Amino acid sequence: RRVHGLYERAMHVYSEAGRVEEFQEVCNTAPPGAIEKLGALMNGSHDSCSRQYECSCTELDDLVNICLESGAIGSRLTGAGWGGCAVSIVSTNQLSAFLEKVKQSYYVARGLEDRVSEALFATQPGSGAAIYL
Repeated sequence: RRVHGLYERAMHVYSEAGRVEEFQEVCNTAPPGAIEKLGALMNGSHDSCSRQYECSCTELDDLVNICLESGAIGSRLTGAGWGGCAVSIVSTNQLSAFLEKVKQSYYVARGLEDRVSEALFATQPGSGAAIYL
């Protein structure tokens, strides 16, 4: 007898591990179309988090979809899920238009315009935490 959702959640964990390794490989080798590959991996991650692990919610799925419709190359939930945040890859030359579209389509449309400054912002990737020996 199968426990409800256990197989799907396990499949998410294994497929997510593969996406993480592939993401790292793309970052390390920078092949042609690297940004698009990274975006596709992020999109696959969000889809798996939402459908297989079921750690997303309607609002977060809506936000990710709005980000993609607004020009993101890739978008996914991040943080703990279950109502967390979204992170997106956006071309710098489309950033201003992207931010405005997401602001209008998600925050203003839901009456959350007073939360925009704390919730919607741009940043650049960094090398992350490291230990130097």
